[in-house]
Amino acid sequence: MEHSLFPFRTGFQCVLESKEQLPQLRRLFGLLHREGFCGVELNLPDLDLIKPEELKSLLNEYQMKMNMLATGVYAKTHGLSLSSGIPEERMRAVNGCKRNIDYAASMGCGIIIGFLKGGPGSDREVSERLFLESMLELKPYIEEKKVQVLIEATNHKEASIIRTLKEGAHVINFLDCPFIQLLADTYHMNIEEPSLVDSLSEYMNYYPHLHISDDNRAYPGLGSLDFTAIYRKLMECGYKGTVAVEGNIQHGLLEDTQICAAYLHKMCSGLHTPSRVPSHAV
Repeated sequence: MEHSLFPFRTGFQCVLESKEQLPQLRRLFGLLHREGFCGVELNLPDLDLIKPEELKSLLNEYQMKMNMLATGVYAKTHGLSLSSGIPEERMRAVNGCKRNIDYAASMGCGIIIGFLKGGPGSDREVSERLFLESMLELKPYIEEKKVQVLIEATNHKEASIIRTLKEGAHVINFLDCPFIQLLADTYHMNIEEPSLVDSLSEYMNYYPHLHISDDNRAYPGLGSLDFTAIYRKLMECGYKGTVAVEGNIQHGLLEDTQICAAYLHKMCSGLHTPSRVPSHAV
């Protein structure tokens, strides 16, 4: 059951890199269930590592669901870029994306396209054109499978394209597909957006899902971002979407998760108290 203090359905992103990690993943799922998280986003370097039926059974043990399939680790492992200047490489990325869509369809969830967009350092206009060609190639397949695809706005150190929600909105408008939307991320937004909270408000119709990650890329509560101001802005604007914790491990997976959960519960418990923090504080 979801924790009553969470104002939005809240998930958690994690990675499964080998079968040897399954005992730790079980402990994580148990902890997430106790702390009120509704499901997970899983990063898989190899889609054959765990079959959808096996993953569903594992999640069911802890009353958890698969919310999204993250593709970052898969893209890095296989060297995939949807904006590659080499046609054969771009087609390999398109086919890899289709494999992830198939897996997500089996799990009843969507996929995230972040690192899979392509890395930094290339010409933005050229990369965007090539990325759009790949997405137009994928669009009929996405519509056939009816799988939600979220394109993540990532900062300039990680990508040449779709670095802000404004850039992402342009792409979403061009693709014109109900299954393709944006994914906002507080870590990337803190780097790229003039005002994190104002951009969350302005582009709310484009993203149904938000990653909450601190300014040091750790889990919320392990950095310096003011998530109270962020949550108050979302609530003020009537946000109806979901959120998910994402970040790098600072101490240990379970320890960081417990710290983050305690921080979120304490922060959410005070959301009905009038804010004394100005919106420009983040």
